[in-house]
Amino acid sequence: MSKALDGVRILDFTHVQSGPTCTQLLAWFGADVIKVERPGVGDITRGQLQDIPKVDSLYFTMLNHNKRSITLDTKNPKGKEVLTKLIKSCDVLVENFRAGVLTRLGFPPARLRRLNPRLITCAITGYGSGSGRSRRPSYDLLIQGESGLMELTGFPDGPPTKIGLSLCDISAGMQAVTAITTALYRRERTGRGERIEIDLLGATMSLLAFQAQIALTTDRPVSRLGNLHPTLAPYQAFRTRDAYRSEERRVGKECR
Repeated sequence: MSKALDGVRILDFTHVQSGPTCTQLLAWFGADVIKVERPGVGDITRGQLQDIPKVDSLYFTMLNHNKRSITLDTKNPKGKEVLTKLIKSCDVLVENFRAGVLTRLGFPPARLRRLNPRLITCAITGYGSGSGRSRRPSYDLLIQGESGLMELTGFPDGPPTKIGLSLCDISAGMQAVTAITTALYRRERTGRGERIEIDLLGATMSLLAFQAQIALTTDRPVSRLGNLHPTLAPYQAFRTRDAYRSEERRVGKECR
């Protein structure tokens, strides 16, 4: 059975989680993903959460299965030659370096367009190329704090609390997939590639939804509420004799 992105080739210059989340989804949709890794090092997540000895970590496998992988020294002239050939043969290039890294390697946006006018490039950064912090490295935990997400998580009498997974990375990766697939659709009509930028801070701010709207349009403070909801009740965790479970689940069970 064919998949939506059969025949689409992705050049994957990503590492850790935000970028690999994007390219993993594209692989699930049928794209041929070629992951480029550093010689002798590879993606840092190969050695993280290494639950099974002497094999790649479950973390790495979760984010990079269904991909092909090569190692490439992009600072070496022969490595640059191979990279040039790959760029010419791919439909999409995804990277999550700090802003400007590809340019320093000799592949600025203008050259990428010359090499492959149909190429769609997607850069996932911490703050976006137009920010004064564009060249700073950033991580999910930092963005959870800077975006205000941690100020909304936890109980009123406790400290700001991070969410129990890398939500900022995941959100940026998923938003990148949406942008890339939209650009592929547009390319069918125009024949031209696109340049896409996704930043972790912006992707996370977009998740704040009604909390952000309350803060922007009223004088009401937005802060931690524990398990409470700012506009709905009852909407929280309730303790029963044997465990915590939601009120909706308890009521639903009684109805059955």
